[in-house]
Amino acid sequence: MTLNLGDRRRRLVRGAALAGVAAAGYVFGITSDRAVAQPVPGPLPAAMQPVPPGGAVRSGALPQPQQQQPQADRRVVAYVYGNTPISREELGDFLIARGGAEKLELLVNKRVIEIEAGRRGITVTAVEVQAALEDDLRGLGISKSDFEKHVLPKYNKSLYEWVEDVIKPRLVLAKMCQDRVKVTDEDVRKVYENRYGERREAKIICWSKADLKVAQKQWDEARKGDEDFDRVAKQQADPNLAAACGRIKPLGRYPEAEDDIVVKTLYSVKVGEISGILEVPSGLMCIKYTAAVPAEPGKVLDAAMKDTLRKELFAKRLDLEIPKCFQALKAAAAPNLLLRGAPSAMEARKHEAEFREGVDNIVNEARVDNIVNQAGGVPPTRQPVGGPPMSPKP
Repeated sequence: MTLNLGDRRRRLVRGAALAGVAAAGYVFGITSDRAVAQPVPGPLPAAMQPVPPGGAVRSGALPQPQQQQPQADRRVVAYVYGNTPISREELGDFLIARGGAEKLELLVNKRVIEIEAGRRGITVTAVEVQAALEDDLRGLGISKSDFEKHVLPKYNKSLYEWVEDVIKPRLVLAKMCQDRVKVTDEDVRKVYENRYGERREAKIICWSKADLKVAQKQWDEARKGDEDFDRVAKQQADPNLAAACGRIKPLGRYPEAEDDIVVKTLYSVKVGEISGILEVPSGLMCIKYTAAVPAEPGKVLDAAMKDTLRKELFAKRLDLEIPKCFQALKAAAAPNLLLRGAPSAMEARKHEAEFREGVDNIVNEARVDNIVNQAGGVPPTRQPVGGPPMSPKP
């Protein structure tokens, strides 16, 4: 079993482009999500009223007054007792009190992107949205039903919300910032060399940054020999790396990032040599160069290959550029969120503790005053919150 660091990075990038955009609240609705009330038919003319049970309407008799049905109103979402309205504002307050305030930032982000898209004349079509969804499913390697059943619940979203809150904003933002992404022929050549050229096999051991002392001790043990390295590699916290004895798929010479210290270190050591402890974004790591892998025969960097690699690299860089683009838009918009929702569980516990402390203080002060009064003394002067000192009553 081997793990591919490149594949893991690509999945993380894809996940950041999908979930990270959602966690940041990038929202863009192309079609209006407002419910349109249907017109309510008005009352029939008197001559067209149905005949009441038991006989015809007497000649010359006035028709009985008909209860007027309320006219459609976009501010009204429901009626009770025929004509008592329930407004959108009431519904909004009802939902906000039950956790809806947390959606405010999503709505603000939606408006930020809508406004900027309108200024630039940018739209996305239903065909583009469907194609993006299918591309996401292919990238994750699952069916639509499995995506709805296993992936969306982790983000507490329906498929509709995923399309509106993730796919559409990503497509719009991609159109906004695609001019920032450049891919040169040299970039394409390096990708080709990384994938099909000579590479190096390696094993790695990872630790968290908090486990520096453990890392230093195990690193010393791993340097003693191949069996010692494998034993330590099987003990690492990552279950996949532990099961693979730290083995990863071959790495090319050209790192995907300029500061990719792992690849640079791998190409600076000899076969069988173990690097020092490296600090990487995910924590701490050491890498062992195990074998060289020759270039794959039959893989030619022709026009078709160049086109494929160029598109892949462009998409990858675009995924990284999208969050930067949105942050710039949001900074320019400078949103000011005035609404605050219900307190979180932690905040609620804090407020409850403060309330209990305040009650205890009042009770204790009352006990002290009572004891002082019984002794014939004068209770101490106290400073009420927000007011002048209180003087004891004569």
